[in-house]
Amino acid sequence: MSAAVGLVLVGAELVEGRTQDGNGAWLARRITEEGATLASWSVVPDVEGEIATAVRAAAERCALVLVSGGLGPTEDDRTRAGLARAAGVPLVEDAAAWRFVVDTLTRRGREILPMQRRQALLPEGARWLANPVGTAPALSVRVGTSEVLALPGVPQELSALFETEGLPRLRALAGRVPTALELLLTVGLTETEVARRLGPLALSTEPAIGWYPHQGEVELSIRAHGPGASERARAAAAAARGSLGDALLDVAPGERIEHALVALLSAQGFRVATAESITGGLIARMLTRVPGASAVFSAGFVTYDEAAKQRDLGVPAALLARCGALSREVAVAMAEGVRERVGVECAVATTGVAGPGEQSGPAGAVPAGTAFVAASVKGRPTRVERLFVPLGRELVQRRVAVAALDLLRRSVLSLPSGPG
Repeated sequence: MSAAVGLVLVGAELVEGRTQDGNGAWLARRITEEGATLASWSVVPDVEGEIATAVRAAAERCALVLVSGGLGPTEDDRTRAGLARAAGVPLVEDAAAWRFVVDTLTRRGREILPMQRRQALLPEGARWLANPVGTAPALSVRVGTSEVLALPGVPQELSALFETEGLPRLRALAGRVPTALELLLTVGLTETEVARRLGPLALSTEPAIGWYPHQGEVELSIRAHGPGASERARAAAAAARGSLGDALLDVAPGERIEHALVALLSAQGFRVATAESITGGLIARMLTRVPGASAVFSAGFVTYDEAAKQRDLGVPAALLARCGALSREVAVAMAEGVRERVGVECAVATTGVAGPGEQSGPAGAVPAGTAFVAASVKGRPTRVERLFVPLGRELVQRRVAVAALDLLRRSVLSLPSGPG
């Protein structure tokens, strides 16, 4: 139990599937990155008794329990009451917590409503913790021998309070057992291909290898325990890097292919434009969500029909008639056309069939999941690849976008020097 952590996620919308949970996955990742063990995970509705039962069960197994959600001011926010029941104490109003709520609302020019007094209620003996982003204080409650840390469910508030309140507690907990974690991210390989490249290391149990596919990317976690954990994890990571070659991305934890490409283009002083059909703007969105993307991203075109490909990218009508829009030749013309028209060093293009049905072309039916990605770098031959990913529509788009970004990354890495 010394390094065990529990999660209790509160919300009827989570239980009913109306909202996709993101807090749980994010917290689980942070917990394991810090070397602690996630020993309990439950999702419960906004029902006082069910919250109390889940918290007590987690507290019996875990030294620290993190609770997400249910700290708002409305009637259906019942985490405070659930925590009080779990601890066997009444709810009481805390004057300092109420002043915090009032002061926060006043600074933001918001009306103070009677219902907001609920956010000043604490289980007797609990401590309230200032929220640097929102109005709901977090709570620290003792349940048996465990500490229960309740955080707001709003992701920005949860992450801010986790950094200031949760992380120190987690590190103190995990520090009792020597643990080390190394994270690596690969692109363009399946799990099987990654395992083949790693050889005997893939079968290691100490350090242990974890595999996390991300639709075109595979993340590896290398975790070691006990004395000398850091040295063993670093040695295993170094061996893995040597085996993975250019499939390995040089990114920080939580970053993806788009972060690697933005950093690479920035280092080269290159700018990029995008021409998308099957991906519908996803590549531009992926790139522009990266901090610093303005230094490398110039423009993006979504040319979904043939007329747009001709008008905006200069794809010849004769080429479209001869090969069809769903072809490698058109993907190349799209990439070269957008690069030349925007006046940048690099461009990527995508075309294909996202599905669910097939589409017809000059050579016959083109099945769903067929795609072509092209990468154009000034002064170098344009590279193009065919993909077949017979998945659901959104997954096809994600896999194609990742493949396009990786093709451009590899094209830039292959340059002996800057483009002519």
